[in-house]
Amino acid sequence: MKEKRRRLRINDDTMTTIVVLSLLFCVAVVVAGMVLAYFSVDVSTIVGNALTVFGTELGICGVMTMFDRWTDRQDRLTERREAKRKQREETKVNEEAEKEAFVDKLKGENNNDMAS
Repeated sequence: MKEKRRRLRINDDTMTTIVVLSLLFCVAVVVAGMVLAYFSVDVSTIVGNALTVFGTELGICGVMTMFDRWTDRQDRLTERREAKRKQREETKVNEEAEKEAFVDKLKGENNNDMAS
C-alpha cells in the first residue's frame, strides 16, 4: 500500500506556507548576499530582486485574502436574504390561511343565521 505523502503546511493553509517559505528564501538570499559582500562581490541587484519578488508575492497574497473575505461576506449576505425571503413567504401564507379561516367562519355564521 502507498503511504500518504506528507506535505509541509503551516496552519494547514497553502497561502501562509507559500509566504513563509518565500520569506525564508529571501532571507537566505540576503544572508548569502551579505556573505558574498564580505568577500567584495557586488550582489545588490540580486538581493534587491529577491526582496522585490517577496514584496510582490506578499501583496498578491494580501489581495487573495481580501477576496476570500469578500466572498465569505457575500455568501453570508445571500444566506440572510434567503432566510428573510422564506420568513416573508411563511408569514404571507399564514396570513392568507387566517383570512380564509375567518371568511369560512363568517360564511358559516351567515348560513346558520339564514337557516334560523
